[in-house]
Amino acid sequence: MAAKRERRKHQRVLVSWPVVVVTPQRYIGGEAKNISVGGASVVCTRDPDRLEPLRLAIKIPTSEELLQATGIVVWSKLQAQPNDLYGCETGIRFTSFIGKSRQYLDEAILECFRKK
Repeated sequence: MAAKRERRKHQRVLVSWPVVVVTPQRYIGGEAKNISVGGASVVCTRDPDRLEPLRLAIKIPTSEELLQATGIVVWSKLQAQPNDLYGCETGIRFTSFIGKSRQYLDEAILECFRKK
């Protein structure tokens, strides 16, 4: 069987960062599980709408700043969690960053790689 080809353009890091996903209808709590400057995998309490752009607020533990970005859902899957807190894992591609958020994310990712 052939190996699955990696399609990501940016290197990702495993994280456990709190996230709030803001849709036109609601706020959804969650946690980023991995992240790159291109996007993130987020486990959420609810499945975000695939049709509307999202806004994300991500707390980077090593920074006083809040990462703010907009993005779109590129994949989503329901999952059963033992604690029943997070019921959906969602892949979000970032479409833009607000303020200096791209710089904050670059710095946080570099810090994660230094710690390895």
